[in-house]
Amino acid sequence: MKWVEPPPVEVPAELQAAVGGHPLVAKALVERGLSTPHAALAFLDPAYYRPSSPLELPDMAAAVERLQSAIARGERILVWGDFDVDGLTATALLVEALRALGAQVDWYIPDRRTESHGVHWRSLQPFLGRGVRVLLTCDTGISAHEVVALAQHAGLDVLITDHHALPPTLPQAQAIVNPRRLPSEHPLYHLSGVGVAYKLAEALGVGEKGLDLVVLGLVADVVPLQGEVRYLVQRGLQMLRQVRRVGLQALLEVAEIGPDALDEDQISYALAPRLNALGRMTDASVGVELFLTEDLARARVIAAEMEAWNVRRQFLSQQVFVAAQEQIEKDRSLLSQPVLVLSHPQWPTGVLGIAAGRLAERYNRPVVLLSAPPGGMARASARSVPGVDLYAALAAHSRLLASFGGHPMAAGFSIALDRIPELRRLLVETVAAQIGVLPPERELPIATYLSLPDLTLELLDEVARLAPFGPGNPPLYLASRRLRVTAERTIGRIGEHRRLEVQDEEGHALPAVWWQSADLPVPEGLFDLAYVLRAGNFARERTLYLEWIDAHIVEKPVVERIVPTIAIAVADYRTVKEPLPILQALWEEGTMALWAEAVAVPGFPAHGRSDLQPNSILVVWTIPPGPRVWKQVLHRVQPSQVFLFGVDPGLDTVDAFLRRLTGLVKHALSAYNGKLNWEALATAMAHCEETVQAGVRWLMAHGLVSPVTQQGDILIVEGGGHTDEAAERRVRRELEELLHETAAYRAYFREADARRLVAWDML
Repeated sequence: MKWVEPPPVEVPAELQAAVGGHPLVAKALVERGLSTPHAALAFLDPAYYRPSSPLELPDMAAAVERLQSAIARGERILVWGDFDVDGLTATALLVEALRALGAQVDWYIPDRRTESHGVHWRSLQPFLGRGVRVLLTCDTGISAHEVVALAQHAGLDVLITDHHALPPTLPQAQAIVNPRRLPSEHPLYHLSGVGVAYKLAEALGVGEKGLDLVVLGLVADVVPLQGEVRYLVQRGLQMLRQVRRVGLQALLEVAEIGPDALDEDQISYALAPRLNALGRMTDASVGVELFLTEDLARARVIAAEMEAWNVRRQFLSQQVFVAAQEQIEKDRSLLSQPVLVLSHPQWPTGVLGIAAGRLAERYNRPVVLLSAPPGGMARASARSVPGVDLYAALAAHSRLLASFGGHPMAAGFSIALDRIPELRRLLVETVAAQIGVLPPERELPIATYLSLPDLTLELLDEVARLAPFGPGNPPLYLASRRLRVTAERTIGRIGEHRRLEVQDEEGHALPAVWWQSADLPVPEGLFDLAYVLRAGNFARERTLYLEWIDAHIVEKPVVERIVPTIAIAVADYRTVKEPLPILQALWEEGTMALWAEAVAVPGFPAHGRSDLQPNSILVVWTIPPGPRVWKQVLHRVQPSQVFLFGVDPGLDTVDAFLRRLTGLVKHALSAYNGKLNWEALATAMAHCEETVQAGVRWLMAHGLVSPVTQQGDILIVEGGGHTDEAAERRVRRELEELLHETAAYRAYFREADARRLVAWDML
């Protein structure tokens, strides 16, 4: 990554006086083209911004007139949306707004598993018999020429609200409200589907309530945060932080996010993926229900189901990402091309876009991933990089495609299998014509260089005045010189991220988080670091950390350190409050070894340590009692993936331990003639064998049982015996120490870095 050094910027005195605060803020405003106090204040504070009239959107007046007429006549209106976050929020917003005006409203979201984006005649037909007279689309419809013609022939008036790129000719609808029909410099030009829906509701006089939905759709659709978009995101965040909508309350609960400090990053990386998981994995229409329901209990049920689908989505997208990387590693010549086009017959279509986005980020070029089942039609998702208009590249070869749509940074299409090679060749030529044989090195604009002691929460708060950040308003990239890594560990449910400590040559240190870095090398020696300032919470206190962006080596160490690791994928669910839905989602993906001891896993066939067999996937439901047992299980199963849940069996106190052990021994007396198998008994107790043996010695000293004979790993006992109070006290102290040691290990296991824990125990 090429760092662009901070250019000299002259900040007008009146601008600095107007915005106040740290000089970095005023400097950044000038660099963003906001050099007058009026423009700067309107950027920083939505109270100073003058929103555009919704009637500036082409055909808005015609759409409003037809909807008002339908409401007055009691005609049914069908809102047709899309299955991503933008489409779901737009649908819910319009349904809510129209119902507030007394309209009779139905709504429909296509099922991604059987339908693609767009309006489909087969799914539309059943609504004709229900009295629907107006078809109102949102976030879709701009290319629906055939369906619009059929709908109008059937007596429907069609109103299209959309934001996607305009086709060469527009459908013959009664109204087409699309900001792309405006000049590119217009404040409304970059609105997404929910932004257009909001302006329509605003024109109808009922828009204000939906701002919490608007911010979700705008941020999730990654549209430039400029003009009206930025204003709506600012206003929407203010409303979202007050979280009155019960569906959003439930969503924040499962995501474990407090509303007070909610920002655009949490929408992008926590809320949007959960909502998008619906459209990628199942029927997304429940997402609209989540937004519309006023029943908190129902909202929590939907949110819990959404969480399970999101877990499955993570699982599948990681599989596609790894498989695509394997294709690249097997044929490194692919990296000599300006666009990557990869396919597999079994890749699930719902997660192709996620994997394509990660690959585009990793390899700095557009990526097209196709699911190409034999004998069927291939479906693809594509993601681009700045400087490459992927939609235009696909549009140039639309004759090869059965269908396609999207925008410069993301697109989707379907294509016959035999046409994929030709499309690959032509895309390489077209993208090369745009940018050259290979994409240029990414540039990172550095705002300024600071020392670690200069970095404070006060500085963070000053920089945050420029938020929300995103396309069109990038974050402020800062840099510090001559740092080194003094500690590191992997974090994340599948160990995909790193948390590090960076230190300067004077000994000042700060934590840093490096996203999606687990398979990347950590710099050795001294380096310059580019980062973004972030705030976190530790022990209920607000803390500062650095979001690692890029590092430039300045001095390599004389001796390289070697850290032995074993490549193994680890998914960490130890802090999840409701683990069963997640386990269900994992279970449905294939066979796995489920390890649980002393506790039931309702509805699942769990195994103890002695019954486990080799398997590529190990699910750890209960916390191991000690490192030796943990290592034995890992070596017995030899997994390539480990999923950690870590339920505590609750048997680490003397009373709880002895109560269960007594019951098991009594059962052995009646059912197995007093035969005690140490491994089986330890498994049933979720403890180490030496702890169980100490417990049986206590039962003997207490006079509950007496030994008969020892046969290898089998101890045969009989009921009754003599009490030895001195031995009882001695063995109880020994048992307490063993239980304390186990409890300490379980506590360590709950907090330890999951990836390194598994790697070191596999050595």
